Amino acid sequence: MDYRDLPREELIRQYSPRIAVPEHPVWKAQWTLASALARSRYEGRMRVPYGPTPGQTLDLFPAKAPGAPINIFVHGGFWRFLDSFDHTLVAPAVLDAGGASILLNYDLCPKVPLTEVVRQVRAALKWVWDHAEEANGDREKIYISGHSAGGHLASMMCTGDFNRDFGLPDDAVKGATIVSAMLDLDPVMLVPGAEELLVPDDEVRALSPRYNPPAPHIPLVVAVGGMETTEWIRQTEDMMVVLRERGSPAVYLKPEFDQHYSILLSLGNPLSELCCAMLRQMGLPAMDPYVFGDVVW
Repeated sequence: MDYRDLPREELIRQYSPRIAVPEHPVWKAQWTLASALARSRYEGRMRVPYGPTPGQTLDLFPAKAPGAPINIFVHGGFWRFLDSFDHTLVAPAVLDAGGASILLNYDLCPKVPLTEVVRQVRAALKWVWDHAEEANGDREKIYISGHSAGGHLASMMCTGDFNRDFGLPDDAVKGATIVSAMLDLDPVMLVPGAEELLVPDDEVRALSPRYNPPAPHIPLVVAVGGMETTEWIRQTEDMMVVLRERGSPAVYLKPEFDQHYSILLSLGNPLSELCCAMLRQMGLPAMDPYVFGDVVW
């Protein structure tokens, strides 16, 4: 099936980062090494359960002092792969700036449908609200971030009236950093592997932040790599149009030399513009972004 006049082969390339970035194993190896180094240098509690199933765990790295802002990070992997341990590299920048970092896991599709993944991440948010002091954090300063499919899940934490269903206030999330996210699932459902998400046709748009955007009172940092595919960039820029029409105070960043995998390293680099924007959103001190020639990283 064509989508936006894209032949099926090109559609698959556009929405398959492992095809668009053939050297992706090299980048993922860097994620693994940087994440292992972070876990060796920072004390935390790993695999803390927030729900009854094996996938419902989180890694908790407490702040240096009580009352700190908390960053909840949601990992990507097409909702079907990867783990919080692949992404610990995002924690040090938050910890060094004085915040707390919590990285989520969830049961992967097709073990559960995508609707259940969304519910689990909401349950994790409730756990963090109830246990913020265990992270030396302030539950009135909870921020969420996510990359790729995790960016989709982070976006879903900022939309709708789910907070009331979980006994949370409407403003439980004080801000979000959404990185290289899948925001419109219509084309995603045409890519091989999407059948494992177990999403009925009539639920696709209900699970798409493009059609259920974050509440306009929540400050957002929305980013996509300048070297990502044109469709990935288009999705993000279309989302920005929706957000601005709703009056959202969203900041849009497009790091010129980042693709889908390298941008995660930028999120964890306190000298990057992206990481600085996330830290400032949380009220944490941030460095001036590193400038290389005419490019601000």
